[in-house]
Amino acid sequence: MLIDPHLYESKILVCDDSSSHATMLQGLLRSEGVRRVEVVTDSRRVLPTISGHGDFALLVLDLDMPHLDGFEVLELLRSELGEHEQIPVVVITGVAGEDACLRALKMGANDFIRKPFDHTEVVLRVRNTLRLHDMVVRQREVNRDLERQVRMRTDDLERATDTFVHKLGQICEMCDKGAGEHIRRVGRFAGMLARLADLPTQTAHLVEQAAPLHDVGKVMLPVELLLKPSALTNQEFEQVKRHADAGSELLDGPDSPLVRMASEIAASHHERWDGSGYPNGLRGEEIPIEGRITAICDVFDTLISARPYKDPWSVQNAIDYLIEQSGRQFDPRLVELFVSALAQIEEIRDSVDRPAVGTDA
Repeated sequence: MLIDPHLYESKILVCDDSSSHATMLQGLLRSEGVRRVEVVTDSRRVLPTISGHGDFALLVLDLDMPHLDGFEVLELLRSELGEHEQIPVVVITGVAGEDACLRALKMGANDFIRKPFDHTEVVLRVRNTLRLHDMVVRQREVNRDLERQVRMRTDDLERATDTFVHKLGQICEMCDKGAGEHIRRVGRFAGMLARLADLPTQTAHLVEQAAPLHDVGKVMLPVELLLKPSALTNQEFEQVKRHADAGSELLDGPDSPLVRMASEIAASHHERWDGSGYPNGLRGEEIPIEGRITAICDVFDTLISARPYKDPWSVQNAIDYLIEQSGRQFDPRLVELFVSALAQIEEIRDSVDRPAVGTDA
C-alpha cells in the first residue's frame, strides 16, 4: 500500500492545468489508498481551496501552467498562509534540466515528480512527504502540549511567589503597625513612577509588586527600635542600617523575577545619587533604577505619614524636599517625573487608608 493506515484519510489537492494528467494522478493515488484527492485545473483556485478547507495534508502542483505558474503559487502560499497553515508541496515538472526543480525546492517545495509519471516514483515521493508532514504535525502538537504545561507550571510558580511576597508584607505590618498603609502606598507610587520612566510594562508591574518589601530586613530588628518615639542614637542608627543587607539576604535564593527584584530593591533603596548612601556607597546610575525609584517613593510617603517620632508633612513640603535633594539624594530625572504627577500622587494617597496629612513641617 502507498501509505501507513493512519494516513489513509490524508486529503491531497492536485493542481495541473491538464485535466487528463490531473485525473491520472487522482486515480493513481486513490488506487494506493488515499481516499480524498481533489483536483483543480486553474492555478488561481489553489489558495482559496486550501484556505477554505484547512485539512489538506499535501499539494501536488504542476509548475508549467497558465495564469499563475507553479512558482507564483508557491510564493503566494508562502506569503498568504500563516506559519502553521503551510502544507507540504510536491511539484510536477516536465521542464528539462534541474533548474526548475532546484528553484522550486529553494522556494519551499518538499519534493518533485517529473513527467511522464512513473507510478513507483509518484507513490514513493508522495508517501514519504506525507509521512514527513505527519511527523512535523505530531511534533508540533507535542511542542504545544509542552508549552501549555510550562505555562501552567510558570503560573503556579508565580502564584506561589505572589503568596510568599504577600506573607512577607504581612510580617512587616505585624512588626510595625503603621507600616501597612506605607508599604502599600510605596508600591503604588513606585509602579506609577516606573511607568512614567517608560520602563517595560512587565518591569513596571514587578516594581509595583516588589517595592513594598523594601524594608523587609527590618523584621530582624527589635520592635522597640522601630517604634522608638525619639531620635536614634548613632549606635542605634548603625543597627538600623543593617536592614538593607538583611532584607536582600532574606530574599536571596528563589529563582523568581519578582523576588530577585525585591532583593535588589531592599539592598539599594538607601543608596544616594551622590554616593553617600548605604550599604555599598553606590552613586548615580550604578544604583539599580528600581532602587532609585523606591528611594523617592519611600522617603516621600514617610514624610507625609505620621510616625512615633514626627508629625506628617504636607504633600507640597514633601515635594519641595524631593526637589531640594534632587541630584544629591535622588535621581534628578526621576524626581522631575515624580513631582510632575501631583494629581496621581494625591489619588494614590487618598485611595489607601492613612492618617490625615498634617500642616507644613
